[in-house]
Amino acid sequence: TPRPQLGAAASNSWTNLAVSMYASTRVREVERRAASACDFETSVQYVTKSSEGAWGVIGSESDGGGAVPTSLLEGGTTIRVAPMERSRGGWDDEHFHDKLRVPEGSSAGRGLVVTLEAMARECVTVALSPHPYFDMGKTYAIHLGAAGNLSTVIRRRLPSGNEAIDSTFPGRICTDDRFTSYWIVLQDGVLSAGVGTCPGKKCIATLDDRLYHQLRSGVDACKFVGIGNSALGRHARDLKVRNVSVMPLPSLFGMGGVPVDKVEAVNIDQDDSLGASSAAAPDAELLSEYKRECAKAKARAEKFGTEYKQPPPDAFFKWSEARRLRANPEKGFVTGIDVMSAEEKAKAERRKARFAEDEKNRKRERGDDVEEGEDAKDNMDEAEAGKGGPSKEDENRNDPILIEHSWDNEDLVVGQRFDPPQHLWT
Repeated sequence: TPRPQLGAAASNSWTNLAVSMYASTRVREVERRAASACDFETSVQYVTKSSEGAWGVIGSESDGGGAVPTSLLEGGTTIRVAPMERSRGGWDDEHFHDKLRVPEGSSAGRGLVVTLEAMARECVTVALSPHPYFDMGKTYAIHLGAAGNLSTVIRRRLPSGNEAIDSTFPGRICTDDRFTSYWIVLQDGVLSAGVGTCPGKKCIATLDDRLYHQLRSGVDACKFVGIGNSALGRHARDLKVRNVSVMPLPSLFGMGGVPVDKVEAVNIDQDDSLGASSAAAPDAELLSEYKRECAKAKARAEKFGTEYKQPPPDAFFKWSEARRLRANPEKGFVTGIDVMSAEEKAKAERRKARFAEDEKNRKRERGDDVEEGEDAKDNMDEAEAGKGGPSKEDENRNDPILIEHSWDNEDLVVGQRFDPPQHLWT
């Protein structure tokens, strides 16, 4: 029996249905200008703990994970954050959201865990606050890739606003050509931040604020999260953030909390496990040396019992090197050539020899004498040394003559004499 043929109208309807079904399976990427303009949903994630205590996320509770309520940024949404206005104190209500928090009904007394992905040139900033706004003296700010992507800073400003408790650690951790995963863990007054998808691994900065944690009231526990951009200056650029999640500390880890590695200085351009490119950054050696000098300065501060402040690059490098290290150049096309390189010098010598040969060929065509080999070089050296050049008398003729000596040298100045018209002689 022959298969029935569909008419044109039926064929078009089936095509439209297939297209609509395919489109419905795709996640449409939506870009928002601030966290306040986004939608957040409460879900459940299942967290596991390995034999070494490492963090893991699985698909369901049947796989042995502990259920943890989590606030998630709506799938397919990217937050584009513009540089914050310093004149207004930086933080604004648009950087927070009522639902970007530890889910209601969950305890945030001991702490929380935040994970996100960001693509930025520098200064991805995350705030942890007890309220959906920046509360001076009670809010932590984590600056990932601060100071031109040269360090990470964790800070809590005191109520006066002029002083702060902070810690700074060197390392390049921001990427402007791909999304990078970050995590933040606050537990029992110790705030840590790192890179990667596993909280506790590859820790890049930490701040011990346990005294404040013990003295603060329960209502001042951090449970809201803000997303900002603390880049300053003419090189400040927008940044993108996606896949934000906020959850309380999983009870699976017990009273010890999430195990956090010792702080290490990370250069994301050289770490293959973090998606580094095959070519290392041009200033990788400078950055490595800067990290070593910072470690020495920190060791000296601990030895003599003084407060450690991360020194600027100018303390160790020449001005030009420090400026290059702070510049954090944007990726793009490489322009210009190094004329002093060995390769360019060799090219210049070949061009010089080719042009000299072309000049000899033109002289031969005109019938002029052409000097070859070493004789030509010797004659050139003699000419440069003054041999065979103009005589002493010819050189003297070109020297300027003082006006007082004009009549004594009439034979030399007669050629420069200019008489007035004859009607003026009388």
